[in-house]
Amino acid sequence: SKTFMSGISFMTPRYLCDMRFIIRPGSDPVARANANLLTAMGLPGGGIVALGKTHCLVAPGDVPGPNALTVGPLVRENADIALGTSIDVVRTVVPQARRVIVVGGERLDSRHLARSLQGNVVSVGDRIAVHGSYGDNEDEERVVRVVSVEPGPAGTIGDRTVVHDAEDVEPDVAAQPPGRPPGETFSTADALLTGLDTELETLVGWITLLTSRSDLPGSWGLPSVAGVIVEGPAGCGRSELVAAAAQQARVAVREISLDLVFKPERLLTLLERAVKDSISPVVLFVDRLDAVAGNDGMFKNQVAAIMRWFLDAVAQRPGMACVLGVHSAAALGDELAKTPLLPRSLTVPPPDLKRRRRLFEAALARVPTTEIDFDRLASRTAGFSGADVVSAVLQASAGAAGSGEPVNHDTLEAAIDGTTPSLGTTSSGEIPGYGFDRVANLSDVK
Repeated sequence: SKTFMSGISFMTPRYLCDMRFIIRPGSDPVARANANLLTAMGLPGGGIVALGKTHCLVAPGDVPGPNALTVGPLVRENADIALGTSIDVVRTVVPQARRVIVVGGERLDSRHLARSLQGNVVSVGDRIAVHGSYGDNEDEERVVRVVSVEPGPAGTIGDRTVVHDAEDVEPDVAAQPPGRPPGETFSTADALLTGLDTELETLVGWITLLTSRSDLPGSWGLPSVAGVIVEGPAGCGRSELVAAAAQQARVAVREISLDLVFKPERLLTLLERAVKDSISPVVLFVDRLDAVAGNDGMFKNQVAAIMRWFLDAVAQRPGMACVLGVHSAAALGDELAKTPLLPRSLTVPPPDLKRRRRLFEAALARVPTTEIDFDRLASRTAGFSGADVVSAVLQASAGAAGSGEPVNHDTLEAAIDGTTPSLGTTSSGEIPGYGFDRVANLSDVK
């Protein structure tokens, strides 16, 4: 009201950067506050705030009082605040972290850490929950502590953030900010996304539409839609494409792992929990679905019924979308592949020459090397997925570590010879060509 009374234009409202709240019990990792107060702070759909000694995500929600901020136990511990405390909450901007290092009991896989924590904001010293499957426990929550954020002291975990368990990081490397060779720099995820600009732009559009805070599909009178299908071979960039698109759309991704799904009841439990517990806007990414829902999969009819329920549930939730990752959409059967709830299918092709060159450059960015012919490596690896390229680099690096010598071209060629291409001998009609100059004699034939 003071803003309007002072004569400032209605088109340029002035927001308050901070506001005082009373801390009330809530759930991790997102705090909840009155929607009108968040709008007054310049966070109409939620955002990031500085809270005591930490940072956290805040979103509109039902709260017990107009100035109440409901906060989960882990966030309260990180912030070092008690229930009932009156505290200033400050709107802030936190950059995406390049790297986050955590420690917490048993060693955790870096890929799983990055997927599980994507969308979170973390500060050095925070304790955060990681959900996943560990050994005989199909769904378990573990708490890890953040020991490093680069750049720090706080950052958001996005598609370009590398998350390490501290036990997997050499002490001298952990103490230094990540560096890359001079010239063009990119990660393995960047390399896998090379040439997928159209697919990325299309997926960003769909995610933005389906997860819009203003419920654009409903307000525009569009039919109910759950999401899209992303098909392509494993290890070629499906998950990287989804992560990059969600990052551009400013939406969190919740990946639903089907690795330990051996019965329909387990699938239903995972999907029910994801729909119920996920906070919009969010993308539910169900990868390798054809392993359990394909025409040749176990319990085909039961799984199909569960997936129909899941798609209906997602379509009815504003701000929620799903992406189904499969090797081939045709393997799902017409009931799922042709449902109007999944009106769009995108294809991630196998890596071509350019993508394979970039994959080798990214995988070798920190490895001591000498005399590497990246064009030759790319031409020799038709049929290699991104995972195959990384496997070959790991094999060459292991040999170099044992000898104490840098990785050279011959070492890599030997590792390539020892790697079986997961996509066949050539990829997508691509046949390496060397020209007649590589063929001796045969002048008349040439």
